[in-house]
Amino acid sequence: MALDCYQRITDRIIEQLDNGTIPWRKPWTCGEAGAPQNLFSRREYRGINTFLLACQPYELPYWLTYRQAKELGGHVRKGEKSTPVVFWKWLEKPDSETGETERIPLLRYYSVFNIAQCDLPTDKVPELPGAADNDFEPIAACEELVESMPSPPAIQHDAPAAYYQPATDSVHLPKPQRFETPEAYYATLFHELTHATGHESRLNRSGVTDVAAFASQSYSKEELIAEMGAAYLCGHVGIEDCTLDNSAAYIAGWLRRLRDDKKLVVHAAASAQKAADFVLNRTSEEAVLASA
Repeated sequence: MALDCYQRITDRIIEQLDNGTIPWRKPWTCGEAGAPQNLFSRREYRGINTFLLACQPYELPYWLTYRQAKELGGHVRKGEKSTPVVFWKWLEKPDSETGETERIPLLRYYSVFNIAQCDLPTDKVPELPGAADNDFEPIAACEELVESMPSPPAIQHDAPAAYYQPATDSVHLPKPQRFETPEAYYATLFHELTHATGHESRLNRSGVTDVAAFASQSYSKEELIAEMGAAYLCGHVGIEDCTLDNSAAYIAGWLRRLRDDKKLVVHAAASAQKAADFVLNRTSEEAVLASA
């Protein structure tokens, strides 16, 4: 039965891969601060920059350069890593034969920091509009699934974003009331728990145990595994109808970063299946019997 569920979810995801793309899913509320923007000029970033900045785990969408932080009377904290922002610079090159000027586009980039990475005067830091909590009713089947995971990571509701931290073997999430629905909360938790199965003390998966650059092949494959694993677990507890569209769109976003290699779903599915079986505390023999 379990393997039939995996195949059913995999087939449905593949069918829906062309429905849309959500490059970075945030099914929780953090207020109405708006799109990523430069704190100094208050101009919103455009194009790929919106994706690059929105992917970062910061609650406030305000960014600035190292020099802009100094001009505001503050500074970037020591050890903070910047995020690249790209732009096109047009070079003018005169044509010696025609006398006309040719404009040549040149892709350049500069580095920005989120204001959470900076120490700034308090009057220069915008307040984040409050985000109203939603009603949250725990889903018994989902709670039982989480409790069934052997040697689980620590789960902490202490962050403005959702992520798994291998160094401390801990999952960090916004509090459940910040999520749009209980199903969205559990789908996100299952995603991070699937990441956690890759810890060296569990399945020892390279996408987790090795340091991988954002959007690299290894990083992207691990994201696919985590989302496939979450989809399988959602199917196991019967909430896939509320979460599958978002999962398919999320997966499509990563596949486009891998040149539309849809075959990668099939490869990731095998690892996701092992991860889901681990969370469900199934041995290989039990998984085979459950499919009969």
